[in-house]
Amino acid sequence: MESYFTDLAPSILRNIPDVVVWLTGIVLAVIMVRRGGGKPEKLLLIACSLMFVMQLFNPFVNQLIRWLVMEKGMSNLGRAQAMGLLRSIYSTVLGIPGIVLLVCAFWMRFRKKKEATA
Repeated sequence: MESYFTDLAPSILRNIPDVVVWLTGIVLAVIMVRRGGGKPEKLLLIACSLMFVMQLFNPFVNQLIRWLVMEKGMSNLGRAQAMGLLRSIYSTVLGIPGIVLLVCAFWMRFRKKKEATA
């Protein structure tokens, strides 16, 4: 268990910039929504929140996956495959919807401005 915490600390330190960026995005999106923002601002808030949660729990999930895979009697190739599969499932569930919502929010926002000028 001691190894879990010694491996976790560097992972947390590596993720601090990402967490700060997404937290800043959440704060800015909340300000925009409170000032009467529409659907694009709400989508931005949801997308930033999903990405924030993913980056916040990323070190813990990585350590949990490593712990789960190392306890089994597998070969190194089997461990690498299992770790890759579990990691990709985690990234897919939170990361892909976050990116899609982020793209949709920006697309909706700039499409409205382009239609208004036309």
